[in-house]
Amino acid sequence: MTKDPKVGIVDHNYANIHSVKKALDFLGCKSLIINDPKELEFLDGIVLPGVGAFDSAMKRLNEVGFTEKIKEVAKDGMSIIGVCLGMQLLFNKSQEGSLEGMGLIDGEVTKIDVGLEKLKIPHIGWNKTHKNRKSALMENVNDREYFYYVHGFKCEPTDKSIISSHTVYGEEICSSIETENIFATQFHPEKSGIKGLEIYKNFINGL
Repeated sequence: MTKDPKVGIVDHNYANIHSVKKALDFLGCKSLIINDPKELEFLDGIVLPGVGAFDSAMKRLNEVGFTEKIKEVAKDGMSIIGVCLGMQLLFNKSQEGSLEGMGLIDGEVTKIDVGLEKLKIPHIGWNKTHKNRKSALMENVNDREYFYYVHGFKCEPTDKSIISSHTVYGEEICSSIETENIFATQFHPEKSGIKGLEIYKNFINGL
């Protein structure tokens, strides 16, 4: 672990950055809200949060220059965690929009299919999360722990082995991903109480 790691929270106007910062500050982590892509290279880790529509967020990231810079530092080995929409932005594409995603995770984002079940979309609220395998991000988190979700689309990685946990809402939905230096959660750790803080703590400890 890096001593006193610096974690940057990417501000692209479509994220609850202050809730994330509050969570990181509570854990004693030195966190910075990043508005300039050039600042990313001086960090030890990056949080890419997000709420809202895929295309709106990608357009902003592209315009400011965040997309290419995030891909650059990720290639160099910097750890990144995408949260909710931030997770989806790491994929190649989304059915929600027409713009290309970052492509740091191979796969696509598709609409949740609740089938014949009378479930509301988006999926909002606490849901049981099942651990698929041993995971650094889910360390000290019990299997079937409850986390807070707000989303109408789900992530489908090409390589299913990188899925570290899932939930069920009409169908099985990928909840978290872990592959080399790329991490992601569909749920909001910063809105998920003590166990949510554990997710960020594990990310920080891995830097």
